[in-house]
Amino acid sequence: METRRLSDGGATMGIETMVTPDDATTSTARASHSASPRLKHLPLYRIARIALGVVRVLPRYWYLMLREYWLRQPVSQRAWDRAHDAAAEQIRQLALMLEGGLIKAAQIGGARADILPKPFIQKLSRFHDDVPARPLADLVQMVESELGAPLASIFASVDERPLGAASLAQVHRARLLDGADVVVKIQYPEARRVIPVDLAMLRRVAGLVQSMQSSIDVRAIVNEITRFVAMELDFRREAQSTMRLGAILERRGDVRVPRIYEQYTRDRVVVMEYLEGIQVTRTQALRDAGHKPSEVARRIGEIYGAMLFEYGFFHGDPHPGNLLVLPDGRIGLLDFGLCKELPANFARSIAQMMVAALIGDSVAALEAASSLSFDIDEIQPEHLRSLMLSLMGDSSGDADLATVLGATRIRKIPDDFGLVLRTMLLLNGLSHRLAPGRRLIQAELLKHLAAGAAAATA
Repeated sequence: METRRLSDGGATMGIETMVTPDDATTSTARASHSASPRLKHLPLYRIARIALGVVRVLPRYWYLMLREYWLRQPVSQRAWDRAHDAAAEQIRQLALMLEGGLIKAAQIGGARADILPKPFIQKLSRFHDDVPARPLADLVQMVESELGAPLASIFASVDERPLGAASLAQVHRARLLDGADVVVKIQYPEARRVIPVDLAMLRRVAGLVQSMQSSIDVRAIVNEITRFVAMELDFRREAQSTMRLGAILERRGDVRVPRIYEQYTRDRVVVMEYLEGIQVTRTQALRDAGHKPSEVARRIGEIYGAMLFEYGFFHGDPHPGNLLVLPDGRIGLLDFGLCKELPANFARSIAQMMVAALIGDSVAALEAASSLSFDIDEIQPEHLRSLMLSLMGDSSGDADLATVLGATRIRKIPDDFGLVLRTMLLLNGLSHRLAPGRRLIQAELLKHLAAGAAAATA
């Protein structure tokens, strides 16, 4: 590892940045699936590439539909799966090339097993691991413009290698002049320019797909993408959510939320406290540091159970990269762009629906589901119970989650429940990684569910 100073046009900026010998390898890997930065940020280029992707995908579907619906020739599920797999791969490659809203679309699509066929879920559900980072030098000008000052007047050093990259932003470790270790979250300069283009194209594509079939509500996914992108682009909202959740959780001794440096909070830049810890799914590192993964799972379940079913304001992105185990055993939360406040009594209704479904009280379960704005006309009580069991991590049956969700015949997930569903799905996967087969996070959630259901009927 070497230390160097970034320069711009030959003028030294005076910020020492840490770089590693394999930075060139990372840049090369990123370039291999990415178009020219200037080119891919042009609206006409993005429109043309998305249109080309549609042209590559639709003929296969048209052919199958011609055979099945018009020529009355049976089409095997395997043929449909091949078409879905090719379409999902095209989406993945296009998102890696153009980035922006398409990465967010792929990530959200990968979590919508209630709507999309299984091949899409398999291709897109791990999209978090594919997001490429950008060189810090490409972002410095925008950061200085946002902060209204040279970086050297605020930071003693900035680590050039990102701690992580997401669809709309990336984060770098830094040190303030007073010695405080911080993280700088930087929104990509073109995000607010290209996102409207991406969303407009996605709406057009969704309309086209919807006109071809009615079994998959693609427009619901685009609506969800629009909501989530709006939340994640609003850095001031994220900073306020971080501070609000920090105040709510301050009473607890098992979790920590980083401090926000409000003087450096801007529309596209946020500076917050750096938390030193071990990523929650690095189980061997946790053991080496004296932490038991099973206890970590219970702690996470308790924290999220309280946020979801007691406080009504929760961290909606428990991706493994956003959860740390701190040296003292507390759970450190990161990335608050998807914090969500539930409407009054919404959490209690969720608890009532889930508990009633789990214990087989179909009347109460459907009544609660209706109060949450589910369309229950075609939902069978046993399907709702299967859905709840799957959300709580029940793995005793042969059907996977995508199959169970499909069997519910649910065509519309209420807006406020969508992020709760996504959060619980992520927690379910996290539980299996920390303590396979034991469902420890789910057990803690159930405790809060039971308490919430009891409160709802009191």
